[in-house]
Amino acid sequence: MKLYKITFAWIILLLLRSNLSEAQNLDSLLSHKRVYMTEHIGDLPQPRIDGLLDDEIWQLGDWHGEFTQQQPYGGAKGTERTYIKVLYDRSSLFVAIICQDSEPELIRDIFDRRDALNGDMTGIAIDSYFDKRTAFEFNLSAAGQKVDLKHLGDYQWDFNWDAVWDGATSKNDTAWIAEMKIPFSQIRYDDQPEHVWGMHIWRWIARKSEEDQWQYIPLEAPAMVYLFGELRGVKGIQSSRQVEFLPYVLSSIEKSAGNDGFDPLKFNGGIDAKVGISSDYTLDLSINPDFGQVEADPSVMNLTSFETFYEEKRPFFLEGNEIFDFELDGDIPYYSRRIGSAPSYPGSIDSWEVSEIPNRTTILGAAKLTGKSNKGLSVGVVNGLTAEEYAVAKDETGAEKEVQVAPLSNYLSSRIKREFNGGNTIVGGMFSMVNRFSSDSAILKLNPGSAVSGGLDLLHYWNNKNYYFEVKSIASQLGGTREAILLQQMGHVHRYQRPDAAYIEVDSLREHLGGHGGIVQVGKKGGKFNFNLFGQYRSPGLNLNDMGYIRQADFIGQGTELAYKMNDPGKWIRNYKIELSQELRWSFGGENILNELEADFTLMNNKLWAAHLSYGYDFTHLDIRELRGGPALRVDGEHRMGIFISSNSSKDLSGNIGGHFSSFGPDKSHQEVLFLGLTWLPVRKLKLSGMASIERTPYHQQYVNTLWGSDTGEPLYLVGAIDHNSLSFTFRGELFLSPELSLQYYGSPFYSVGDYHDYKRVDQPGAKDFDQRLDPVDVQFDEALNEYTFSWGSEEWRFGNPDFSFMQFRSNLVFRWEYKLGSTLYLVWAHDRSGFESIYNPVSDITGDLLGIKGNNVFMFKLNFWFSI
Repeated sequence: MKLYKITFAWIILLLLRSNLSEAQNLDSLLSHKRVYMTEHIGDLPQPRIDGLLDDEIWQLGDWHGEFTQQQPYGGAKGTERTYIKVLYDRSSLFVAIICQDSEPELIRDIFDRRDALNGDMTGIAIDSYFDKRTAFEFNLSAAGQKVDLKHLGDYQWDFNWDAVWDGATSKNDTAWIAEMKIPFSQIRYDDQPEHVWGMHIWRWIARKSEEDQWQYIPLEAPAMVYLFGELRGVKGIQSSRQVEFLPYVLSSIEKSAGNDGFDPLKFNGGIDAKVGISSDYTLDLSINPDFGQVEADPSVMNLTSFETFYEEKRPFFLEGNEIFDFELDGDIPYYSRRIGSAPSYPGSIDSWEVSEIPNRTTILGAAKLTGKSNKGLSVGVVNGLTAEEYAVAKDETGAEKEVQVAPLSNYLSSRIKREFNGGNTIVGGMFSMVNRFSSDSAILKLNPGSAVSGGLDLLHYWNNKNYYFEVKSIASQLGGTREAILLQQMGHVHRYQRPDAAYIEVDSLREHLGGHGGIVQVGKKGGKFNFNLFGQYRSPGLNLNDMGYIRQADFIGQGTELAYKMNDPGKWIRNYKIELSQELRWSFGGENILNELEADFTLMNNKLWAAHLSYGYDFTHLDIRELRGGPALRVDGEHRMGIFISSNSSKDLSGNIGGHFSSFGPDKSHQEVLFLGLTWLPVRKLKLSGMASIERTPYHQQYVNTLWGSDTGEPLYLVGAIDHNSLSFTFRGELFLSPELSLQYYGSPFYSVGDYHDYKRVDQPGAKDFDQRLDPVDVQFDEALNEYTFSWGSEEWRFGNPDFSFMQFRSNLVFRWEYKLGSTLYLVWAHDRSGFESIYNPVSDITGDLLGIKGNNVFMFKLNFWFSI
C-alpha cells in the first residue's frame, strides 16, 4: 500500500511539473510574437502571378527568414531556408515564399485534387478578425495546386471553404517559389483605418516529413490561432464586402436500365450568389441547385436497426457548415443531407404497389447567412425549400395512379455564438425547424407536420487554453397527426412499444412528442498528457431526425478518455501516442446498455512508417433496439483487436494494410475484416489508388423477424445465426494536365451476402446463458414460396427467407477544367448498377454476375461562370 501511494504521488508530481513547464513555454511564445510590417505597392502595377517574382513590386519590402521546425524537432532551426515577403494594395494581398532546397531534385511537386495535402507545400493563414480563434488559409503545393481552408479554432479546419484567389509556383536549381494574390473580398475583417491581423506562414518538406514555421507553434499547444505572429501596416483598404454570382447551365441525357434507347435530352440552369451584406456577414443564395458532379455515396449493407449516416458532399451545404456545429457525442441537430433527401414512403400502401419513387427531392431554393463580427458574434442561418414529389402506384388489376410521396417542405436551422474574455468563454444556442405542407392524408399519416429543436451551450478555457469545460443542452418537439406521432413512438429512435419498459408507453392519441438531452465534459488538451471526462443523457422522447441525426434516445451515460503523446524523436521512433478510454450507459429504466473499455497505441518511426494497434472489450449488456420494439436482448461480451500499418506516403509507391478481429462469447461467432490500400504515382501528373476490403462475420443471434400469432395475437421474436460476407474494392485514377485541368475516374464494386441458419425463438431475452436466452425451432423450407415454416405452441408460423445476395457497382468519370478563376467546365459520365436476390449465393459465385446487370448511365455537360461586382 505504501509503494502504491508513493507511485501515485510521483505520477501527480510529474503531471504538475509537465503542466507547469508547458504553461511557461506558452507564456513565453505569447510574449515574444514575431511581427511583419508590410508595405503598400503604391502606383506600381499588380504582379503577374506566375511564380517567377520578376515583377517590379517584389523590389519593395523586407524578406523575413529564420523559420523554426515544428516537427520533427520542435524548436530547432529548419533544415532548409525559407524566405517570405508580404505586400498589398487597396484590393489584394500579395505573398511570395521562397523555399530553398539543398537537393532540389528531391522536391515533391506532385499534382493532386484541390484541397489535397500532397507533396511539398507552403502557405499563409490570416486571422483577419484578430479574434485569436479563426483564420483564412491559402496554400500552394510545389506543383501549383491550391489548398484553401478556414481555421475554426482548437485544431479544427474547414477544407470545404473554397475562395477565389490566384496562385502559381516555379522551380529552379536552388528552390521552389510560391506567389499568391489574395483578394481582400475573400476574407473578413472590420472596417478600420489600420489593421492588425494574426499571421502564420508555414512550409512542409514531404521527404523529411518536416514542417517549418515563421512563428513557432509547438505540436503540444492546445490551439493554433492565438499563437499566430502578427501582420501590421495594412492601411486604407477597401471594405471586405463581396457580391459574387455563379450561374450554371446544364444538359444531360440518361439511359436507364431496361430502356433500349436514351431518355429525352434534359436542359437545366440555376444560379448561386454570394452577397456580403456587411463586412462581417455573407448571404449565400441558390436557385435550383444542381449536384450532378458529386461523387456517389459508398455502398453499404446495413443489418442494424440504425440509420446509415452519409457525409455531406454538396458544395453549397458544405461551405460554412462548421458554424452550425452542435455535436453531442455523434448526435447533431443539423444534418444538411435532410434537405433534398429521398422521400420517406413505403413501397406499398393498402392494395397499391408504389414504384418510380425519386431518389431525392428537388430543392427549389436555398439561402444561407453566415459570418462573425469583430466583437465575436457568430451567426449562421440556413433555409431550404423542397418541392412535392410524385410516384406511380399500381393495383392488382394493373390500374395506375399518381401518388404524392413527398410534400412541399421547408427546412430551417440556425446557430449563434458569442465570445467573451478574449475568446476563452463562448456562449451559444441553436434552433431548427421543419414544416411539411400537404393535403394528402397518406402523407400526413407518415411524417410529422412540424419538428422543432433548440439548444444552449457554454465552452470555457483557462490556463492558456490547456483546460476546458463544456456543457450542451438540447430539446425537441414533434407535432402532427396521431398516426404520424404513433409511427415516431414505435420507430427505431424510441421503441415505446417495448413490453419490458414500464417507464414508457405508447399513446395512440398523442399529437406531439417531446424530449431533451445534454452533455457535460471537462478536460485538458494541451501538452503531452490529455484527458476528457464526460457525462450525457438523452430522454426517451428526444428526436432530431427531421432536421438532424440521432441514433437513439433513452440513455444516461458517462465516459473517460486519457492520452499521452510523445513528439520528441529518438534513435528509431519519431513519435507515439497511447490512448485509454471507457464508457458506460444505462437506459432510463436502469438497464445497462453499454459497457466498454479500449486501448489504442499509435507509433511512427524515423523512416516515416506508422503502425496503429488497438484492443477493446465490450462487457455483456442489453440491447434495447435489436428486437425492433421487442424486449431488451442480452448481447454477449466481445473482444476487439485491430492492427493498421502504413508505409512512407511521400514515396511514389505507398500503401497500408490492416485488419480487425472481434470474438463474441459463443463459439464460432466472430468478425474478421482485412483491407489493403495502394497508391502509385508512375509520373508526377498521374495518381492511381485502390482500396480492397473483405469481411467475414459468423454471428449467432442476428435479428430475423417479429411474427404475430394468429390465435393469440402475441409476438414471437425470431433470430438466427448468420454467415455475412462482404467484398469491396474502390479504384481511383486521376490524371492532371495542370492544376486547373484534370480527368478523374472513380469506380467501386461491392458485394454483400448473408446465409441464415439455426433459427431460434427468443425465450428469456435477458438471460446471460445462451441456451436459456434462445430456444431452437425446427424449420421447413418451401422452395416454391421461398419461405420457412415451423410449429411452436399450438400454431404454425411462417416467415420469408431472410437470405440475401446484394451486389452494386457505382462509378463516374469527370473531366474538370477551371478555365477562369472560379469558373469551371464539367463533363461527367455517371454509371450505377445493382442487383438483389432473397437467396444466398457465395461472393465467389456472383463476382462475374455484376457485369451482366443492366445499369443506368448519365452523361452530363455543366458550365458555370463566376463573376463579381
